[in-house]
Amino acid sequence: MSVHAPDHRGRGGIAGYPGLVDTVLVAGRVVKRDGVLVDVDLPALRTRLLESRNRIAAAAGIPLDGTWRPRPESE
Repeated sequence: MSVHAPDHRGRGGIAGYPGLVDTVLVAGRVVKRDGVLVDVDLPALRTRLLESRNRIAAAAGIPLDGTWRPRPESE
């Protein structure tokens, strides 16, 4: 009979969420402190993301007015 010892190293990633993270350092620089991102211009980031989305949708011919529906795959 074998006894399985569970590996719990990945549990934080499965059961956690970003709000549980208080501080994050990347290459020695703090990027999140007290649960808040540091030195991030969220309005500017949002603008860049929306502009990127608009370019991708336009290139793919996808309207952004909520009328687009994916075509069913043919069998």
